[in-house]
Amino acid sequence: MAKLQIVEWPAKVLETKSNPVEVFDQELQAFVKDMHETMDHAEGIGLAANQVGVAKRVITIHIPYEGSRYQDQEAPIKEPWHDQRFTFINPEIIKKAGKISWQEGCLSFPGIFDYVDRASEVWVKAFDEFGQSFEVHATGLFSVCLQHEIDHIDGVVFFERMSRLKAGLIKKKMLKRGKLVLEGAEYD
Repeated sequence: MAKLQIVEWPAKVLETKSNPVEVFDQELQAFVKDMHETMDHAEGIGLAANQVGVAKRVITIHIPYEGSRYQDQEAPIKEPWHDQRFTFINPEIIKKAGKISWQEGCLSFPGIFDYVDRASEVWVKAFDEFGQSFEVHATGLFSVCLQHEIDHIDGVVFFERMSRLKAGLIKKKMLKRGKLVLEGAEYD
């Protein structure tokens, strides 16, 4: 396995709709393992393939019950999806219900967190890395994470779900951060 490089906004791949996966082979399975390793190393709970520069409809998710900075904001109840690894290939939301506002972060926007309104429940159909189809009903943080990552592979970054004012502030902060990185400066 290998840790992959996470790309940061304004990389164009983050705002490009990803292509469906058509071949379920060992190369895809190795890529999925690398994505899980990269997500874990970065202490994220979800990762989309375009966040590592690959425009394919591949998502990995792993939400720990304890010790995550994305701890469930509603209740500390252990859900069936906690501590499980998920791989979604060519995911499709087939139903949504309810509303929830959650403070989201993104590995492609380091250090930036803000509230995003999402559906509180989603039903998603997808394939695993071996080509087996499955469906999940996601609630709470799992629902938020799935919607965030599916947005990624649809070329939608999370600030597009916010007000124009908040989106503008995030863009400015990321562009300033990028400039500081290019100049070799330290930043928070």
